[in-house]
Amino acid sequence: MIKMTKNRINDLEIENVYLKSELLDRPTMRDQFAMAALTGIITSSATYFDENGFNQFAVWSYEIADAMMKAQDEPTKN
Repeated sequence: MIKMTKNRINDLEIENVYLKSELLDRPTMRDQFAMAALTGIITSSATYFDENGFNQFAVWSYEIADAMMKAQDEPTKN
């Protein structure tokens, strides 16, 4: 019985490490907001992009995401 319990504890510890690593690999809410913003920026922009354009789009996406995160923390004004 003790050996089974030790094996089960070991299995649970391994599963715990795996689940923690899975959580770390997920995009944050900020990343998700930036992805949504980037989609809008790209679809409303010209069809030709260069490397500078890509970099600027990424910067704008995270600026929009930061504004969304800030707005999320503010109380609703109605």
